[in-house]
Amino acid sequence: MNSNKFFSIRYKMIVLMVLVSVIVVCVAALLFYNNNETILENSVIESGQLQAEIVGSSLVSAIIFDDDISASNTLSLLSKNEYVEYAAVYLANGNKFSQYHRTHQKQHRSSVPYYIDEQQAILATTLRHKVAFLRDLHLENVDIIRDNGHILGYLYIRTSLEKLNQQRIYYRDILSYVIVFSIFLAVLLSAATQRIITRPLNLMVGHVRELSLSKDYKKRLNLTLNDELGTLAHGFNHMINVVEEREKALQNQSNNLQTIVNERTEQLYQKAHFDSLTHLPNRYLLSDRLEHAIYGAKRKQDGLAVLFMDLDRFKIINDSLGHDVGDELLKAVAKRLQTIGRDIDTVARLGGDEFIYLAENISKPEGAGRIAQKIHQAFEAPFILHQHVLHVSASIGISIYPSDGVESSQLLKNADVSMYEAKSQGPGHYSFYHHDMDATIHQRLNIENHLRKAVEQKELYLVYQPQVNIDTGEIEKVEALLRWNNHELGNVSPAQFIPVAEEIGIINQLGKWVIHEVCRQKKAWGTQDIRVAINISSSQLLDVDLLAYIEDISQFYGMELKYLELEITEEVFLEYSKHTINVLTELQKLGIKIAIDDFGTGYSSLRYLKELPVDTLKLDGMFVMDLAENSASKGIVSSTIILAHSLNMKIVAECVETKEQLAFLKQQNCDYAQGFHLYKPLSADAMLEFL
Repeated sequence: MNSNKFFSIRYKMIVLMVLVSVIVVCVAALLFYNNNETILENSVIESGQLQAEIVGSSLVSAIIFDDDISASNTLSLLSKNEYVEYAAVYLANGNKFSQYHRTHQKQHRSSVPYYIDEQQAILATTLRHKVAFLRDLHLENVDIIRDNGHILGYLYIRTSLEKLNQQRIYYRDILSYVIVFSIFLAVLLSAATQRIITRPLNLMVGHVRELSLSKDYKKRLNLTLNDELGTLAHGFNHMINVVEEREKALQNQSNNLQTIVNERTEQLYQKAHFDSLTHLPNRYLLSDRLEHAIYGAKRKQDGLAVLFMDLDRFKIINDSLGHDVGDELLKAVAKRLQTIGRDIDTVARLGGDEFIYLAENISKPEGAGRIAQKIHQAFEAPFILHQHVLHVSASIGISIYPSDGVESSQLLKNADVSMYEAKSQGPGHYSFYHHDMDATIHQRLNIENHLRKAVEQKELYLVYQPQVNIDTGEIEKVEALLRWNNHELGNVSPAQFIPVAEEIGIINQLGKWVIHEVCRQKKAWGTQDIRVAINISSSQLLDVDLLAYIEDISQFYGMELKYLELEITEEVFLEYSKHTINVLTELQKLGIKIAIDDFGTGYSSLRYLKELPVDTLKLDGMFVMDLAENSASKGIVSSTIILAHSLNMKIVAECVETKEQLAFLKQQNCDYAQGFHLYKPLSADAMLEFL
C-alpha cells in the first residue's frame, strides 16, 4: 500500500471512526458485563443466604434436642443442590455439631484457603455472625440459627460457583462476538460514511493537483452542498477567482516588465553602440565594424578606406549660436552623410564634430577620393536651421588599408593625421595619408604642448604695423600682431599656432593677454593720439567677461577706449545673432571702433553688414596684391570702397606692397593702407620713433 494513500484523510477518518466505535462498544460491553456479573453474584449470594436460612430454621429442633442424626438428615437435603460441596452446624459455643460433605462429585479446590476448614472442630470467633464470602470458585455463607431471638448455633455452607463461572464465560463469549461484530460493522459503516466528507475533499485535492499541473485557473469546483464542505468549496472557488485575477495581474505586470526590460536592453544597446544625438554608430561600434571589415578585406585580399571628417569652424557656430543649433547642425550633417553612403559602408560619429566614413571594397585610392568629393558636393548646399543659413564645409583625411595600416587603431590615427593636413590647406579640402605627415603631426603636438605655457613663460610679444591715411600719409592707426618665440621651436608663425590655440581652447586666454599688453603699451607710449587695432576671435567676442575685462584693464592703465579698435573676421556673419549685435553695440558705446578683417573672403551678407555695428572694413590682401594683373580684382576693390563709403564706413587696404597699388587705392578714394610698401611690423620701441 502506498504510504501517502495510507496516511490520507480518508484512512485517518476510517481509523478514527473505527477506534471511537471500538472504544464505545468496549466500554458499553464492559459496563454491561460488569453489571450482569454483579447481578449474578448478588443473586448467588442471596440464593445462598436464603438457602442457609431455610436449612437453619430446619435445624432448630435438632439442636434443641441435641439430635445430631436429625441434623445430618437435614443437611443431607442439600445434596439436591449439586453445587453445595460442604455444610456444617456449629453450636453456640463454636463446637461442630454436624456436617455434610458431598463425596460423589469432584470438588474444586481453590488456591486460596477456605475461611472454615473441614478439619476444624470449632468455629472461629470471628465467623460467629451472619456473613457471606464470594470467591473465584466458591461461595461461603455463615448463617445464625436462632430460636426466639436466642442463638442456638451457626450454619456454614460452601457452594461451588461453577454455574456462575459458566455464565460468566458465556457472557464473555457473547461480549467478544459483539465487539468483533461491532468492529466489523464500524469498519463498514466508516468506509461508507467517510465518503460523505472525503469525496468533496478528494474532489478539491484533485482539482488543486490539476490546477498545479495545468495552471488553468478557469476551472471551478462543482459542489452543491449546504454544509461546511459547501462553504469550503465556495471559499475555494472564490480563492481560485482571486488567484486567477492575481495571475492575470502578475502576467500583465510580467509582460510590462518584460517590455520595459526589452526597451531598456534596446536603450542600453543603443547607448553602448550608437551616438545619442545623431543615432549614428559610435566609436565602439565603429571599432567593431572596422575590425570585421579588416578581417573581410584580408580574407578577400581587398582594400578599404577610412575617411576622417572634421567640420570647419564648427566651434564658432556652436559658441555663437548656441549648443542647440550646433546639435541640430550635427544631426543634419549626419543625415546628409547617410544619403551618400552605400549599404555596405558605415557612417559613424566619434564625438564633437568628428565623423568617420568607413568605405569597404575600395581597391584603389581613387575610389576613396571620389567619396570625399561626394561629401564635399553634399556640403555645398547650405544648412537651414532655426532661421539660420549655415555654410559648412568639412576637412577630410583618408587612410587606405593595407598600405596605411593593417590595424584599426593605426588606420584611424593616420586618417586623423591626414585630416589635420587637409585642414591646414583651408576649409573644404581632403588629403591622403603619407608617412611625412607623422612629422607634421608631431610638430603640431609639440606646438600645442609649448603653447599652453607660452603666457606663463613670457614667450609672447607684440609687433605693430602702421595703417597710413592715404590722403595725408600720416600714421593714424596701428595693428597689434601677436608673435611667439619659443626657446625650443624658435619663432613660430601665427598661421601655425593661432589655429592650434583655437582648437585646444586657449584662444580667449591669448586674446586677453593681447588686450592687456596693448593697454599697457599705450600707456608706455604716453599721450600719442593713435588708435591700436586688436584681432579678436569670434569665440572671444562671445565671452561674457569681454566687456568687463576691457573696462577694467583700460581703467587700470588709464587708457581711453576711443583709441582701441577690435578687428573681427567675416565668420561673425555665420553666427549672426542678437547676442552678436548686442556685444558689438555695447563695445561701440564704450568708444571702441569695430572693424571687419579680411573682408571679401568669407560669407558676406549685405543685410548683415548693414545691421551690424561696424565702423571699418579691411579689404583682404589677395585682392590688392594682383591689382596689376587682374582686372576683376580692380573691380572688386573699387566696388568694395564704394560699398563701405555708402554705409558710412572707413576702408583699409591690406598687403600694399607697391607704389602702383597705393596709387590705385588713392585714385579710388581708399581711406587707409597697410603693407610692406609703407611699413613692416615694428617693435613697440621702434614704433615710438615713428610716432
